[in-house]
Amino acid sequence: MLVAVVLAVGLALATSSFHYATLRWLSGGMARIALQPGRRVLCIVFVVLLAHVGEVVLYAAAYGFSSRVLDLGRFGGLAVERPLDFLYFSIVTYTSLGLGDVFPGGHLRFIAGVEALNSLLLIAWSGSFIYLAMGRLWPWQRCAEPADRRAGDRRSRKGDQE
Repeated sequence: MLVAVVLAVGLALATSSFHYATLRWLSGGMARIALQPGRRVLCIVFVVLLAHVGEVVLYAAAYGFSSRVLDLGRFGGLAVERPLDFLYFSIVTYTSLGLGDVFPGGHLRFIAGVEALNSLLLIAWSGSFIYLAMGRLWPWQRCAEPADRRAGDRRSRKGDQE
């Protein structure tokens, strides 16, 4: 069990550090690349998606290593034999989709639980980062204001003109 705990904590630290470095680069280093604001937002979303895919791949590799080399447990349900099978299980766990057609046994259950918890935080972190980036970069049009506010602005301008 100690090996599973150390591996799960190591994976959580590695993915969180990788995510931190990615978001840090997006907020600072990417500024050197000349992009229009709308394209910059799209680029941020794409790079964040790639970061999540990288984190899923890291967990998938850990599942393969843990089940085949460390013998921490086996998978039940559908056969998990190829790298794509480990990747599938990792995606389902990372996104908390939890289909149940493949499920971990033994100490792999602990690693899967940590992956789900870790990914919940990373996905929320990404969402808040993208929200803040859009608030700074997204070119909002005047029509995005509520109708009652626009009407109030017109009334106050009309009163100023009189």
